[in-house]
Amino acid sequence: IMNEQNTERLMRICRKVEGNCMGMRVRRAARVVGNYYDLHLKSVGLKGTQFTLLNAIFLNPSITITQLADLLLLNRTTLNRNLKPLERQGLIRTSPGKDQRTRILQLTQAGRSILQQALPLWLEAQSGVVETLGIRIQRLAEDLSQHEKLEPHSGASPQLD
Repeated sequence: IMNEQNTERLMRICRKVEGNCMGMRVRRAARVVGNYYDLHLKSVGLKGTQFTLLNAIFLNPSITITQLADLLLLNRTTLNRNLKPLERQGLIRTSPGKDQRTRILQLTQAGRSILQQALPLWLEAQSGVVETLGIRIQRLAEDLSQHEKLEPHSGASPQLD
């Protein structure tokens, strides 16, 4: 009987977690929005995450992998895993930095061309998200900026892919 009561109690608690967990809700929403961007960018062969990387590298010429990881709140292992396909496709290049441990990222001409082709597609996706969420999207963007303060140390563990 005691075991059955504990199981029922645990089930009630887990149902509350399932219905109220903000971490799960944010991850689910991120997947839905991410998939929406992926769909729009598919015709140029990019995922939304890859577009984000190309855009960040373009805006920050000669950025190091560590600097980019810090900028995007990603750990270096995750970032490196996401950069490899872009490098294989010839969209970015890495070169040695000031010392052996530092690598500098740059867009290639092909990367710049793909970024230019992707921008109108991104804008279309962005407009769709804004149109769907209306005025709430601005508040959400502001709220999400505040939530970044929850990150205990830049480069910790959020996943890009």
